[in-house]
Amino acid sequence: MSRFFSTTARAFLSFVWKGTEPHSQYEVTARTQILKNTKLDGVDTVEIAGQPHTSRNDPKVHVSGQIFKNGKRVTSLHVYEDGTVGYSKEIFNESQEE
Repeated sequence: MSRFFSTTARAFLSFVWKGTEPHSQYEVTARTQILKNTKLDGVDTVEIAGQPHTSRNDPKVHVSGQIFKNGKRVTSLHVYEDGTVGYSKEIFNESQEE
């Protein structure tokens, strides 16, 4: 029962796109990867800021955002075109299932 509730609750992850139109490929990737990460159990909101972009330090195309639980920031993330996700806090990268 507990596992079912946890999985169901995580399915209601909401996405907020700030300063850009939604890009479904990134949203699907983020949702899929977050749901496969046991350390992110209970998160409820992902805020994505801006358009897909590259940077000098990160040349792969990605969107940037933050993950929240009950209004409190848990970690930041980059969602890449190739279907991968990177988190700002290493503990979440280490617990990411492939």
